[in-house]
Amino acid sequence: MTQSGYNNLTELLLNVIRPRPGMYLGTNHISKLPNLILGYEFSDRISKQTPDFYFGGNGFLTWYVDTYKPPQMSYWHDYFLSETADDEVKALDLYFIRLDEYYDWYKTNHLK
Repeated sequence: MTQSGYNNLTELLLNVIRPRPGMYLGTNHISKLPNLILGYEFSDRISKQTPDFYFGGNGFLTWYVDTYKPPQMSYWHDYFLSETADDEVKALDLYFIRLDEYYDWYKTNHLK
């Protein structure tokens, strides 16, 4: 880990955002999360040579769709809303649970 406590978006989300999502998102709603992630992705592409592993072929959303095979939806956060009867808070909690699973999978299969 770096001095700030994370090396990548996944660690930032799990270690910094997850404990206090309302502080970073304004509310504990999953529908607020895509803008934070998009901002991170833009910054990441500008500042790094190698994209963060959260994105792309081994990224979280690819893993989630391959693992859970949800029906196709317009926006990725709708996957989590549909699993929680459109409850924004529960959907955000579920997102973090799945992100934890993804990170365990990623560390086992890609970080050796």
